[in-house]
Amino acid sequence: MAEGMGIFGEAAEAAAGMGIRISAEELAALASDRGMGEGEIAAVGAVFSYLAEQRRQKTVDTLLCLSRLPSREPKTFEGFDFSRIQGRDAGMLRKLPALADLYAHRNIAFIGPEGIGKTHLAQAHGRACCMKGLRTYYLKASELRDRLSRAAERGSAQHEVAALVKPSCLIVDEIGRCRFDRACTDMFFDIVDRRYEKDGPSTMVLTSNMSPSDWKGSFTGEDALLCALDRLFDNASVLMMRGPSYRGRGLDTYSVEAVPQAMRQRGSGTMGL
Repeated sequence: MAEGMGIFGEAAEAAAGMGIRISAEELAALASDRGMGEGEIAAVGAVFSYLAEQRRQKTVDTLLCLSRLPSREPKTFEGFDFSRIQGRDAGMLRKLPALADLYAHRNIAFIGPEGIGKTHLAQAHGRACCMKGLRTYYLKASELRDRLSRAAERGSAQHEVAALVKPSCLIVDEIGRCRFDRACTDMFFDIVDRRYEKDGPSTMVLTSNMSPSDWKGSFTGEDALLCALDRLFDNASVLMMRGPSYRGRGLDTYSVEAVPQAMRQRGSGTMGL
């Protein structure tokens, strides 16, 4: 805001949110020429602010729709119980909402047992990126494998790779649940390699039950895997998570018992069973 420009500066900032370039001085001159008072200028700024927020929300809604993040019971950082996570480096998890890794071009890997919250945190990170107006794409490792396999069969490998390089945040969930053949492994390496050189905010978020040193059982081709891992973890935050499963916290258990019922016997009265 231009120093000392008051409501004219505020209105100019609001206009900028709509992509309209107009200075505080121009707005002041317009107000003077048209005899507009302080209330009228404030109203103009309010309209710009409203329209800018509407545009932002529409963009966010579109990004969330295209991201493939689950819309039913969406995972957020606010919905994650950080108090469950203890240990020397537990504070690192609480810093995730700042999206520092995204802007620092650092990849993120959540490694740990089932039900500890890896997928929740990965999806929450993706959702936070969408809220910032950044393109996100989420898929499970098995979905990625199938998608790459179909592309290889159709001869559209490079087009598929390019599509997966574009998002600022690419989330691959459950690495280790399926095996990539040589063609898919090579394409996966190509994605990692090209994202490594990508401009602008960029991160890959991965989850797995296995330590990265054990991922070789899920990929084919030692050389390609080593190159991909070298790129993936050259600049990365690897969060090793331990503890009991968080699943089943909403489970209600009821005790029920079957009781005898009466049934009519042919030629006789009722008889309890």
